[in-house]
Amino acid sequence: MYSTLNLSTSEDSNTSGVDPQRLLELTHRSVKISIIIVLGAMITLGNIAVLLVITSSVAGWSRNSRYFLLSLTAADSAFGLLVMPLNLWVSLLKDYTEGPDALCHLVAFCNATVYSTCMYTLATISLERYIAVFYPLQYSFMLTRKRALLLIAFAWCFPPFLLLPISFPDGIIEVHFSTASLVCNPSYSTNVGYTLSLTCFIFSPCSIIMTYANLRVWCAAKRQRLKLRKYNCARRSRHNMASRVLVPVVAAYYTCWTPCMAAMIYNAVSGSSVPEWVEFVVVWLPTSNGFLNCIFYFWINRSFRRKFHLVLQRLALALCPKLADSLGYSRTSKTQLVSGILDKNNSVHERSSSVSSTCTLLSLA
Repeated sequence: MYSTLNLSTSEDSNTSGVDPQRLLELTHRSVKISIIIVLGAMITLGNIAVLLVITSSVAGWSRNSRYFLLSLTAADSAFGLLVMPLNLWVSLLKDYTEGPDALCHLVAFCNATVYSTCMYTLATISLERYIAVFYPLQYSFMLTRKRALLLIAFAWCFPPFLLLPISFPDGIIEVHFSTASLVCNPSYSTNVGYTLSLTCFIFSPCSIIMTYANLRVWCAAKRQRLKLRKYNCARRSRHNMASRVLVPVVAAYYTCWTPCMAAMIYNAVSGSSVPEWVEFVVVWLPTSNGFLNCIFYFWINRSFRRKFHLVLQRLALALCPKLADSLGYSRTSKTQLVSGILDKNNSVHERSSSVSSTCTLLSLA
């Protein structure tokens, strides 16, 4: 009886001895890690599906378009395959009482590089779309294969060069592990000039290119739609194609990236950090752009969906013929194969932008 009483008393004392603040922190940390894992899985699976399709030809996509979209897919995939695992690994190993270290500087450099590369890649896709729509006859001369690859190389090589000081522990800016966002964050207030220069060389030019290019294309499509309506030859079912493609792309870009840039500038100027959950949202919100890109640049396109269904049928036939036969894939495989061949032949002759709906924007919008 005494032993039972002593046992219950000791358990009560242990439970009461737990810091409620520590329990709340652990709960928040578990919720944050779950959100990060789910988001990383969505981005990875979405971009794997995209990669399976665009490694082969898709109707309405030129060779240059596929290069730019492959670059975007690689940048978006880096969110799920590099940024998230690295920061989760650091959050599990990092002693929160320690100060900045070499590992955090390296992880922060990787984070900033992937984020910047994604923005530059989105800007190059908008630039390619602008040239394809406004200079269709000069497209092959203005944007040759070599120039397209140089643009892609610039989008991947310039950000690491610009962000290299972050990787040095004794460099020009400090880095710390943030328990609020579970990432290694630069302390932007330790070097305001460098922080503002990053916004000037990364976010500002990419935003200007994306806004100008997409706005010009949208205005051109609107004018063309009015002309078609005047002659009563516009298809009502496809009159809003420009809005369905261009508006979500620009809206998602600013929604995902502007809060992060604003928080960065606020931290640099004021020296203070935003509230815990606000910091978590604004830091991880740009990674969701990696999943939204799969929808706006790929899934909204009919040719892409058709090619994706064809790829799934081929995989089903190769991995499980009985299941494919029960689903009726074997009976339609020849038809789909012919469709894929026709799509390939069409794409060879087309000089399109990043999506086939944009390629026909002026004629079908």
